[in-house]
Amino acid sequence: MRPIRFVGPGILLTGLVALAVAVARGEASVYLIFIVPAVVGTGPLAFLGILLVFLGFFLTFFLWTAGAPAPAMGPPGTDSTGIMEVTPQGTPKTRRWGGVVFLGPIPLVFGSDPQMTRWMLILGAILFLALVLLTIALLIA
Repeated sequence: MRPIRFVGPGILLTGLVALAVAVARGEASVYLIFIVPAVVGTGPLAFLGILLVFLGFFLTFFLWTAGAPAPAMGPPGTDSTGIMEVTPQGTPKTRRWGGVVFLGPIPLVFGSDPQMTRWMLILGAILFLALVLLTIALLIA
């Protein structure tokens, strides 16, 4: 894996830390509108944090997709030479994938097979609970 792929997430994390420091210093305020966080800042650190968050999202999207290999032509389980990859059990090797998309507070899950979809459902439930706990913590504070 190429190290350049971690530039975007690193900048994103740096922006979030800058926003956290700006909130701690009183230069910015965080509000939750429905479940979407909104940041209002008055200082340069808050501006830097917001700028780095946007730049981090942008770089993560483009650097992670730019390094993706081109899809191989041919049936699933073959490489670019057309040779089928086989597991020790003799079955063709297939890629498994899945994902979670939040539509508001509701997680929508999908996957390439039932087991992967089940794992994405568990991940979606964990993220939903974390979102609820963070919302409650911010409302109490």
